[in-house]
Amino acid sequence: MTRENPEFKRADALDALRGIAVLAMIFSGIVPFGGALPPWMYHAQLPPPEHTFNPEIPGLTWVDWVFPLFLFSMGAAIPLAQSRRREKGWHGWQIVPSILWRGLSLLAFAVFLQHLRPNILNPALGDLRWWLALSGFLILGLAFGKFPKWIPNLAQKALNLTGWLLGILLLSQLQYPDGSGFSPTRNDIILVVLANVAVVGALVWWLTRRSVAWRLGVMAWLFALQLSYSEAGWVKQVFSLSPSPSLLNFAYWKYLFVVIPGTIIGDGLLRWMKSSQPVLPAENVMETLQVTPPDDEATGWQSWQYLTLAFLGITLSLVLLVGLQARWVWQTTAVTAILGALLLRLVRSPLDATERLLATCGRWGLYWVLLGLAFEPYEGGIKKDPATLSYLFVTVGMSALLLAALFVVSEVFRQNWTLYLFVATGRNPLVGYVGYANLLLPILTLTGWRETINDFTMSPMRGVMRAAVYTLLVALMATGMTWLRWFWKT
Repeated sequence: MTRENPEFKRADALDALRGIAVLAMIFSGIVPFGGALPPWMYHAQLPPPEHTFNPEIPGLTWVDWVFPLFLFSMGAAIPLAQSRRREKGWHGWQIVPSILWRGLSLLAFAVFLQHLRPNILNPALGDLRWWLALSGFLILGLAFGKFPKWIPNLAQKALNLTGWLLGILLLSQLQYPDGSGFSPTRNDIILVVLANVAVVGALVWWLTRRSVAWRLGVMAWLFALQLSYSEAGWVKQVFSLSPSPSLLNFAYWKYLFVVIPGTIIGDGLLRWMKSSQPVLPAENVMETLQVTPPDDEATGWQSWQYLTLAFLGITLSLVLLVGLQARWVWQTTAVTAILGALLLRLVRSPLDATERLLATCGRWGLYWVLLGLAFEPYEGGIKKDPATLSYLFVTVGMSALLLAALFVVSEVFRQNWTLYLFVATGRNPLVGYVGYANLLLPILTLTGWRETINDFTMSPMRGVMRAAVYTLLVALMATGMTWLRWFWKT
């Protein structure tokens, strides 16, 4: 079955990419620490066995890639979300406040969530600590919930208001181990960074939506400001001004080097979604060996070309992860250049909307990867913290290449079932992000299952299996809430 009406097109591959990022974030956070697992199972700068942070260690692991993967997917979604508002007749004076409101909502979510994380609450509360964590999940679901359409709009707003009021009341009563109460400095740093770059990235896209060249020009200005911010002068004085440095901080803008390139890919997704071209039907994989017709008879890419593109996208990412972590920098650069040349040859003649989107992902992905490799010797090698330019550009390029591979699976060969859990989680990412610490973990603890499971999974490999099962349970939970149409939105 083809989807000929662009109204029915949806970028499942982008949802899957976001879902992969969320679930990988959960999995990496609950993998057991210790000396038995290899260093690539952790952040490069937190190597086993001590896991002591060392900012001097260069390298890149899959764990380091998770955060920019989520940032990239957020950036790619910006053109899709803002264009829907334009099509509904929204004007600039309506869109800009909506962008700012989304940022403020995400900041509020980050502050409230951190106040009710079980590891932040006072251990002296005993079991009450876990009940409070559970209540936090419910309150967030009410305050930020978008409920099924059969619930009247007035009732939905009443549920949202109830969640906000319950949250304010609860936070006003809590005290923490240091004796303090509510404080905006107690926040989830990942969500705070997302809020900062979501606002600026959306504004940049809105102002440059008709010109990629202007968007690249904005990146050049950001690059200059980032360099000047590290030195004494007017840039540091101006951009250090903030009513709340823990929530609004210019230092977080460096992650726009991931978000803004993501919007360029998002433009390509938007063009694909608006095209009248039917999505290609699934073909028998055995047909991938068919011979490409001469140029004058070409009707589009063959199946083997799509498969090769997906293979190259995944292979390039693996080469970069292995090579940069092992510090085989020049060898990794050489192999990347060779595989990149093959990729460019493969996407050289896109004929329809699907091929043009894949070519966009492939070309821009390779461009950012090679730019990041050119920056690799700078700042002491590729590092996540503090994030180097090499890290930002390499990971955004890898993300674009992975998106291309997922697009081939979901839209070319129509094997969406293989990505179902990722897609469903990606459509409800906040549920997945909160689900482990504020739902699954409290339930396991209060029922006594957590201690039993921990005793049975003491070995490192069993600990990895435990983390995988917990992550799967969170994915199923997020999928269930997506199926019920209970979305968490900021």
